[in-house]
Amino acid sequence: MSTCIYTYCVTREEACLAELKEIDERIYSIADCGLITVVRKAPGEDFSEKNLPENIQNVVWLEARVREHNRIVNALAGHVTLLPFKFATVFFSEENVRDMLIRYEVPMKARLHQLTGKIELGLKVWGNYSEVSDYVEASSNEIKNIKKEILKSSLGKAFLLNKKIEDVLKSSVYSFFDEQTKGCFRDLVPFSYKSTLLSGLTAEGNEIGWKAAFLVDRDETASFLHEIEKKQEALKAAMINLECTGPWPPYNFADLVEN
Repeated sequence: MSTCIYTYCVTREEACLAELKEIDERIYSIADCGLITVVRKAPGEDFSEKNLPENIQNVVWLEARVREHNRIVNALAGHVTLLPFKFATVFFSEENVRDMLIRYEVPMKARLHQLTGKIELGLKVWGNYSEVSDYVEASSNEIKNIKKEILKSSLGKAFLLNKKIEDVLKSSVYSFFDEQTKGCFRDLVPFSYKSTLLSGLTAEGNEIGWKAAFLVDRDETASFLHEIEKKQEALKAAMINLECTGPWPPYNFADLVEN
């Protein structure tokens, strides 16, 4: 059976070497140019161009391997600054891994320097559509005026005006939520080194939400979290919730191309 080299991350810190066997006896390191890649050998068939698309559709196979990938990267991220690889990043020889380190030595070292002393924190802003809708409706002068008009309208016109309220309310809820989330993002940017939107406004079932990620200096974490608490207090009446997650390995800030 052929094997491939499954890669987890790259670091410059030899401190990771002492952690490897404690985390998982199967993983080891490949080093070149002052960079250390954390890897393990895996069945080549699992990650071949032919089989990988089919394997990814297998929920049991996928969940087990994604969980293992995250376990190892998260464990190392607690000890060293690293560039995490995305799930299923493989090479078909150790020489290929070294070639990669040589080719990307300069941008990898630059990005690792940039990430030193920083953590990634996620932010989810979400709300129950019905609850946010009630708040928006109660504060909308336009809807109040339409309701007044309904009281003096015929049945046919009242029906049309009620439909108009539904349309106006839906548009107003999404506009209001979008405005609030953009305000959260704007106010948190000064407390972070870098930031990125992970999704625009989304709706799933009765929940509306929005996600972003922030690269934060460890020394500024308390200030960042305090700002989130202030935003949460300000949005409590509107039934909008802020949920901070992490710290995470810097997946969203590890690209070697500056954006």
